[in-house]
Amino acid sequence: MDIKIQIRTRRTQRHGVAHDLDYRWQGKRYRPLLGYNLSPKEAERRAFDLIKRIQRGESGATREAVMATFTFRDALPLFWNSFEARGRIDQVRPRGIIDHYLLPFFGDRPLTSITAEDGLNYVVARLKEKATAGTIRREFQVLHRILNLCVAYEKLDRNRLKAVELPDADKRTRVAEHDELTALKKKADPELWRIILLALTTGLRSSRILSIDRNWIRRHEDGLWLHLPPPKSRIKGHPASIPLNSIAVAALNVDVQALADGRVFRRWKHIRSFRKLWEATCRRAKVVDLHFHDLRHTFTTWLQRLDVSYEIRQALLGHKMPGLTAEYSHGGKEWQQKLRQAVTKLAASPFLANDLVDSLVYERPIKTVGLSKSLKNGEPRAARTLDPRLKRAMLYQLS
Repeated sequence: MDIKIQIRTRRTQRHGVAHDLDYRWQGKRYRPLLGYNLSPKEAERRAFDLIKRIQRGESGATREAVMATFTFRDALPLFWNSFEARGRIDQVRPRGIIDHYLLPFFGDRPLTSITAEDGLNYVVARLKEKATAGTIRREFQVLHRILNLCVAYEKLDRNRLKAVELPDADKRTRVAEHDELTALKKKADPELWRIILLALTTGLRSSRILSIDRNWIRRHEDGLWLHLPPPKSRIKGHPASIPLNSIAVAALNVDVQALADGRVFRRWKHIRSFRKLWEATCRRAKVVDLHFHDLRHTFTTWLQRLDVSYEIRQALLGHKMPGLTAEYSHGGKEWQQKLRQAVTKLAASPFLANDLVDSLVYERPIKTVGLSKSLKNGEPRAARTLDPRLKRAMLYQLS
């Protein structure tokens, strides 16, 4: 059979000379990548093999030809559509990873040409750029997600980067010390300090604290609880509801003009602007190497030091129980009492000493509007249960 072959070559920055087949068959044009740095005979042999399979109508050959032209950049719309379908809203981090690191490295390369060695070269290059092991692992999470999606949607035969060894990331064990919290209190504005206290008394991440809506705060028989919507990520979970101790209640209400609904902390539209304020405040307070997420570690460490059981700490953090236990554990009144006891114990502990919470105390009670009707004697039931050092903090009415 007389087959006319046209093989084009092009020079790439990273991989040398690329050899592409340009072939038309039954109204379709195929332009698969044959390989890199091939000899003329090897390029011709690969082209003949692929053309014959296409002409025989082998589905694998047609699929292979399509895959051979499907680049990393071509895969991004699939990734973002999946991102939206899963209800993920924070696109900033993955978009930054893709635009700044993955695209410059993998760019317009066909996915079938990306090998495990390429993945290893990426790791080495990022280490030379002083990227931490944790950062590289997060970047590979995005990369694997893209490649696995392409496999699932038949744009790629397999993810060749699964075998790549990644650097071990040291688990962070940093907790905030009392003198550091005192220094932060002096330099933080009142709203930031309230957010810090919320992190220390609920263990919530900054993104979840900033999104708290006043409608999430509800009264139970034992006091106020914060009911959270389902997490957007299966990896970063949180509990469905958290009991609020007196310090958390004060931090959620002090100096806020309450509305019938809406976010408690309206100042920050995005988590990155909050992170900049946190880092600037730490610099002014001369607190070194303290991440806001470390306050979550501080919260659970304090509970551990107060002899709160592992199971209770795990539930308050929103981590899933090992094995199938979580599938058959559905809480109940007694379980909620244990959670309440844990956060109440924390509020009365020496870790949250008077000098850290006195900023929540005001001589003039703050009246909030639109949450519920006033209670007898102008003092709601919940206010009577506050720690004495916080009792003057405010007048709040919650149904």
